[in-house]
Amino acid sequence: MNIKKLILTVAVFLTVSGAGTLYMIPKTVLVLPEQSAVKINWILLPGQKDSPPQVSNENVQFVIDYENKPIMMYNGKLLFKPINAYLVKFKQNIRDIICLDNGILLFSDGKSIGYAELEKKSNENLPVVSLKPIAKLPHNNSRIFKGDDCIYALSLNPKTKKYEAYLFNPVKKAFEKIISLSEQVSSLSGKGNHIFLSIGRQIREYKNGRLNIVYEHPRQSIKKIFYSERAGLLYETENGIGFVKDGSALEFLQSENFEAFLKAKSIYVFFVHAMAVAEFANIDDLKNYSFKIERLIDINRTF
Repeated sequence: MNIKKLILTVAVFLTVSGAGTLYMIPKTVLVLPEQSAVKINWILLPGQKDSPPQVSNENVQFVIDYENKPIMMYNGKLLFKPINAYLVKFKQNIRDIICLDNGILLFSDGKSIGYAELEKKSNENLPVVSLKPIAKLPHNNSRIFKGDDCIYALSLNPKTKKYEAYLFNPVKKAFEKIISLSEQVSSLSGKGNHIFLSIGRQIREYKNGRLNIVYEHPRQSIKKIFYSERAGLLYETENGIGFVKDGSALEFLQSENFEAFLKAKSIYVFFVHAMAVAEFANIDDLKNYSFKIERLIDINRTF
């Protein structure tokens, strides 16, 4: 396969706006097949909007809403929509935020999953919202994850000391256990009872009662997994985003300080320090390529 490096190895990821302005994201490398249908669209240009004042970039979560607009959660408290200049403060500490492809925005404090409701009376300078629970999570300090038209929970059972993956049943408004593992699980996604889990540098697939390794990263732990039948299987590490197929991966993006989100057939990337969001549309096109990468670029050594 002919692979074309789309940028120079001079520590920048470049784009040109309609007005001819040059924008750059430092220490970023993009690699895609030369004839790929993957398209890059800027949702939020670098420098177009400022981040909220007095927030840390160390604890940021990121989703795309039903209007294809970015939403950021800072430090589990501040919910920010930069394009709309909308900023609210949560009454509780929020551990996770997910947005389903149908536009439903859900939050978790580790104990319950629910939606945000505006407080009518508040002495705060910012509007205040509260978490209104719709279901309890399996255990305290549970995590929630988006699947393909479904919601998962990941919990450490305090009695058994095992990690348990659950699927949300919207009819019963309850989480039902899929699998229990003794190894630490960082993330999961999937469709129904067919799930993918990240364990260290590995992605494992659980299907029809069997657990198999489908990919092992040569260098970094898998932080997040993204999956849908339309888009395929993708992962995020500390410095990369990759597409997995047949036991191999094309790590098409290498960067620093970013968060990713999968919606439909697009993967969205929030470059935190640049306050910029790019959409990689038609990411499912990578299914059409047969690739085997012997060595992944390490930006920590390249730059």
